Amino acid sequence: MKTAGWTLSGLSICVALLGCATKSAVVSMGDGTYTVTRTADTAFARDTEKMTAKAKEDAAHFCAAQGKELKVLDVVVDKPFYATGYASAKVVFRAVNPGEADLPSAPAPVAGARYAAPVAVAVAQKQATDDLYNQLMKLDDLRKKGILTDEEFQAEKKKILSHSN
Repeated sequence: MKTAGWTLSGLSICVALLGCATKSAVVSMGDGTYTVTRTADTAFARDTEKMTAKAKEDAAHFCAAQGKELKVLDVVVDKPFYATGYASAKVVFRAVNPGEADLPSAPAPVAGARYAAPVAVAVAQKQATDDLYNQLMKLDDLRKKGILTDEEFQAEKKKILSHSN
């Protein structure tokens, strides 16, 4: 009876460690954004660079099938401690029209960052706020120097604030 228990335990461990190679399908996240994930063959496989390359290949094939180009937005690598889980690489991307992949986008996300998009939005909002503040300060300086009347200042301020919304 003990032998059967040991055999079953050993077999369970072998199945858990061997696992199987998984290539997840392309998953839509909405708004034209997709993800594809590659997971290690075993709990001991650690080559996340190779998994990332394979995931990027999968994404490129998906885009090519649609007549589009790949634009990688983020790469998330998960490398758990040995034998405690399977390493994986997830590529977040967009399928864009030819030529759009070369256009600049928001600041590049930090590799492995799980929440890069909100950070990029926050940076863009801060830059917009700083620009608005600088425009209003320049306008106020012109008013203080007597170049603009109070009425002209108020009219220009309304224009600036209406364009910011």
